[in-house]
Amino acid sequence: MTATADVVIIGGGIVGASVAYHLGAERFPGRVLVIDPDLTYARATTPASMGGVRTQYSVASNLAMARYGLDFYSRFDDALGGAWGRPRAHFHRSGYLLLAHAVNEATLRERMAAQRSIGVGVEWLGPDEIRRAVPGLVPGAAVGALWTGGDGYVSPRGALQGLVERSRELGAGWLQDEVVGLQLEGERATVRTRGSGSVSTALVVLAAGAWSRDIAALAGVELPVLALRRQSCLVQLSCPLPARLPMVLDRADSIAFRSDTETDDHVLVSRQVAGEAPGFRFDWDVERFAAEIAPCLRRYLPGAGEPRLQRGLAGHYDVSPDENPILGRHPEHPALLIAAGFSGHGLMLAPAAGKMTSDLIRNGRSDTFDPRPYRLNRFAENDPIIDPQI
Repeated sequence: MTATADVVIIGGGIVGASVAYHLGAERFPGRVLVIDPDLTYARATTPASMGGVRTQYSVASNLAMARYGLDFYSRFDDALGGAWGRPRAHFHRSGYLLLAHAVNEATLRERMAAQRSIGVGVEWLGPDEIRRAVPGLVPGAAVGALWTGGDGYVSPRGALQGLVERSRELGAGWLQDEVVGLQLEGERATVRTRGSGSVSTALVVLAAGAWSRDIAALAGVELPVLALRRQSCLVQLSCPLPARLPMVLDRADSIAFRSDTETDDHVLVSRQVAGEAPGFRFDWDVERFAAEIAPCLRRYLPGAGEPRLQRGLAGHYDVSPDENPILGRHPEHPALLIAAGFSGHGLMLAPAAGKMTSDLIRNGRSDTFDPRPYRLNRFAENDPIIDPQI
């Protein structure tokens, strides 16, 4: 016998969990079922995230979503508590610092002007101002930086757990199983799982991150989202820093790092592999730590002593053609709603994506955000979102 649900969310990472939570928080009366192949999240993207939450965007639609997320995470641990317990997202409003060098100073100053024109509270810091804003950081050859002091970061696992558990408490069902079939039949859809049979539903929300393309293909739908490995690692510092680090990004070294959310002597670091081909790879390049990451940390944080690797993580971005999300109903399949293609910004935009998707499901529109820029058809219409990633 085929089971039924009003909404089936495929993907239980941070975006899918946010959709389930918002539907419950806004009293959606139907049955919501989230399906994910591994609710231990051993190979999921969210736990490998850097957890950054920022407002440094250059288009108004992205800024609106980012501001919603920043406010959401700033009160997360209080707002999402319940009988299940209390979240441990540990939001820190420690700021975002994007270092500039002579080769990209002009580009970053132009970006700052664009951001200020839509209301972003971004500042330009000179080298001495960087040292005062971030004690212990040596900016080296940087000629300046973009700085948003009101931004910050969270624990990705803590944020995910809070959304999952609170959505359960609000009535969402969670099923650990693999989706092996998806049939779109006009106003309804059938989701077939490997171990639990089929589910008939009025609406499928595709929020499977880097796996979204493969799930869509089960229904004969082409979704322009590619999986791209990104690696991070937790590093212990042998000497304490004088103050908590903001999120620090330097494209010259393709590196990002910030203080741990729960300890004073650890940093989380991400360094991109230049030119890596799309595709799934779950290994972590441990040899890169000694060769590339440790030397960078010694240079940026000379007073922190010798960095010691604690563990490495590999996750996958779900990259769209313009590196911005795809949100909203599929133009040819009314029973399919997409929430994918976040291109590394899934965690910071997940609250807004969940709210927008909930609005579309419950009301057929969103008065909170404008979904139109994120429509799938923008690529065919040559109308991409022009907002360079950082």
